[in-house]
Amino acid sequence: MNISVTEEQRAWLNSRRETGGFASASDVVRELIRNRQEQEQAELRRQFAELDAADGSSGTEPAAVLEIVRQVKKERRAAQAAGHSR
Repeated sequence: MNISVTEEQRAWLNSRRETGGFASASDVVRELIRNRQEQEQAELRRQFAELDAADGSSGTEPAAVLEIVRQVKKERRAAQAAGHSR
């Protein structure tokens, strides 16, 4: 995978790599992605908690929902791969 960035973004990535102790700009990007994923999961948990508080139910845990989504995606990829191999 290749990602295009502006010169300003490249300079920021290199600066972050140097000051953050990262081995490469790719490590910086992966860290940014991990942080964003954690933020999104925290937001989902917060939203589920609000919904649970509003209706008084315990609801499905966000991690369980995410696991269901992962499983469905895995099954779809497998089905697509099987269809392409014919």
